[in-house]
Amino acid sequence: MTPGDDGAGRQSGLSRRRLLAGIGGVGAVGMASGLGTGAYLADRETFADNVFGAGSVELIVNEEVTDGTFAVDVSDIDRGHGGTETFDIEVRTNPARVWLATDCPAAGDALADAIEVDVAVDRESVTDGYRPLAEVERELVAGERIDAGCLGPDDRVTVEVNWQLPGDAPDEVAGEATDLTFRLYAEQCRHVAEADAAASNPFADRVCEGSDDDCPACVEFGKADDIEAALAVGDVLPLTGLPAGVGAHDIEITAVETKADDEAIGAAFVLRAADGAPGPAVCAVEIKGGRGTERYEIDPAAPATGEVLFAPRKPDSDERHGISHIVVFVCSGDDGDRGDDSSDCVVCDDSAVSLASLDVRYRGDDASVTAVSTGGNTGGTLFEGTLTPGGAFTLFGSDVVRGGNAGNGNAGPDKLGPEVDITVDGGEPISLHVSCSEPLAVGTRFGDGDLFEVTGGTTTDGESLCDSEAI
Repeated sequence: MTPGDDGAGRQSGLSRRRLLAGIGGVGAVGMASGLGTGAYLADRETFADNVFGAGSVELIVNEEVTDGTFAVDVSDIDRGHGGTETFDIEVRTNPARVWLATDCPAAGDALADAIEVDVAVDRESVTDGYRPLAEVERELVAGERIDAGCLGPDDRVTVEVNWQLPGDAPDEVAGEATDLTFRLYAEQCRHVAEADAAASNPFADRVCEGSDDDCPACVEFGKADDIEAALAVGDVLPLTGLPAGVGAHDIEITAVETKADDEAIGAAFVLRAADGAPGPAVCAVEIKGGRGTERYEIDPAAPATGEVLFAPRKPDSDERHGISHIVVFVCSGDDGDRGDDSSDCVVCDDSAVSLASLDVRYRGDDASVTAVSTGGNTGGTLFEGTLTPGGAFTLFGSDVVRGGNAGNGNAGPDKLGPEVDITVDGGEPISLHVSCSEPLAVGTRFGDGDLFEVTGGTTTDGESLCDSEAI
C-alpha cells in the first residue's frame, strides 16, 4: 500500500538508504557435469524435459564472467528520488536461451511495499512500468525469458533496473533497507527445439507464499459519496452501487486527517456488512478530491485499510483537497465478484454511445499533466494538476466547451468528445479518441510507454464503461 502524507512537508528521514539490486548467474553446463547448481537456483531437484548439449556456456554480466551476485549500492534515497542500474548480459562458447527471475519478497519488508521498480529488457518493460518492489518480485519469481530466439556469442541483452521512492512514501520505511535479487539461468540452444524451450524454464513452478490466486481480480465494490467535510472517527458511511445480490455494506471511519478548518483530507476505515461482521477483503481504494483521484493498492488485501489514505494534492501545492467520495474495490470471489453483472456495462465502440466521464490513471514519474478537449470545434480544460506515479484524474463532459476554444464558445451537452489532448510537463500532446468512434475500454493504455490507463467511465445514460474483454 502506498499511502499519502499529511501534506505538511515533513522530512522522510530516508538518508543512507540502500537498495541492493543483485544479478546472480549460473552457466548452463554439459550433460556430463550434472544439474546441481541449476537445480538449487530453481528450488527443485530435477528439470523435466531440460536437455543440455555438449560443451558449456559462460554467462557474462557487464563484461565479467559471473556465478554469483552483483550488488548496486543506492545511498541517500529520499522521497521523490530514485536511480537506474544497467546490466549487459552476454554468453560465450555456445548460443543459449536465458531466463531472468527474482526471489520472493521478505515478510514484513515495508520498504519493498513502498519503493517502486521498473525492469526493462532491451528497453521494453517486463513489469508494465513502475510497480511496488514486492509485486515485481512475486510476478517475476517464475522466470521471464529475455533472449530473442537464442543469444549468440556476438549478441547482448540489456537489463535496466529503475527504482524510485514516491513522494508520499510512509515515514515507517525510514531506516529500512531492502534488496532485489535477479537470478539468471542459461541453457544451450543445441538439442532442444524452440517449440520445447518453455519446458526448460527452471523457475516455472516457483510461487511466493500467499500470492497464488489470493486476489485474482480486483473489482469495484461500492462508493461512499456526499461525504461531510467534518468527518470523524466512528462515522459510518453506507456504500452505494453494490453488486447485485450483495447485502448492505458500509465503511466505519477509524482514523481521520483534517485541515485547519476541520475538512477531512484523509481517512482510514474498515469495510463491514450490515450486521457488523467484517466485509470482503479490500484490494484497492480510490479517494476523490477536487477533480483528481488518488488510488491506493491494499496488499495484502484486508477488510481494513490500516493506514490513513489521502485525497489528491491541489495543483502546484502541498495542500490536499477535501475528500468528496471514496470508492472501495475488493478481491473477486470474496463477496465482490460481480459475476454476470458485467453485462450491465456498455461497450464503447459505436459512435451512438456517448461518454459523460472517463477515469484515467497516470503511470509515469512525477509530472504536471494537462488535459483539454479538442476536435469537433470543442475546447475547455478537463484536468490540470501535478500527478505522482499511480495518480488518477477524471475527465468530465460537463467541462467541454463547444462552438469555440478555451472557453469562448457555448456549453453543449455534458459529454466527452471527440478527442482529448493530454500533455505531460508541456511536451507533445497525447491524443485519445473519446467519442466511441474507436474502441475504448477500461484497461486501455495509451501514450508513449503506456503512460496512461483508462480505469473507468460512465455514459450519458449513467451506465458503466466495459473493460477490454468485452470489446
